[in-house]
Amino acid sequence: MSLRILGGSAKGRELQVPEGARPSNVRIRKSLFDLLASRLPAGPPPGLRFLDLHGGSGAIGLEAASRGYSVTLIEMNPRGVRTLDENARAAQLKVRILKGDAESLLPALGSFDVVFSDPPYAQDIPRLAASLLKGQIVAPGGLLICQHPDRWERVALNLPEHPDFERELREYGSNSLTIYERRERDAGEPEEQDTESADATEPGSIQTL
Repeated sequence: MSLRILGGSAKGRELQVPEGARPSNVRIRKSLFDLLASRLPAGPPPGLRFLDLHGGSGAIGLEAASRGYSVTLIEMNPRGVRTLDENARAAQLKVRILKGDAESLLPALGSFDVVFSDPPYAQDIPRLAASLLKGQIVAPGGLLICQHPDRWERVALNLPEHPDFERELREYGSNSLTIYERRERDAGEPEEQDTESADATEPGSIQTL
């Protein structure tokens, strides 16, 4: 199975899909990046940070890198990590790839302007979303985007609220995106410091924390 990057510097590049991965479909990917583009008509400014918590084939994270984001992808499956690295190198995309469990790595990651979450098991979506909302992984003014299957009505219903975020649901056929936008920092609030902010220096760039 393979798919292609939809836009940006690597538009049309083919991505290999590791066995067992279930990449976001074309409609979801196009809708997601159309949404982000509507917020930043001139494209993301240099250094805008994008975190793909469940890298898989890189359908989301490498798409973001192609469109100008500074991207970190997390993948715990060794075969998936190798495929991500090969896809990034083939597309000449500079990304940071971390091997490990996304939730375990969160305390060491710092904050990001866009965080994309699509865990393998739908029942994990509400719990993981709650953990992300409580932490500092989403920068002020940033977005947490949770993909979930529309047929799991209870998942959407159980996705948590948080006083620091506005929440919006967008439906695309059999899949939905729940989008949380974090409020901007009030004047006088101290800035959060990134625990880890290493950027990739070459295509691929597998790292450990």
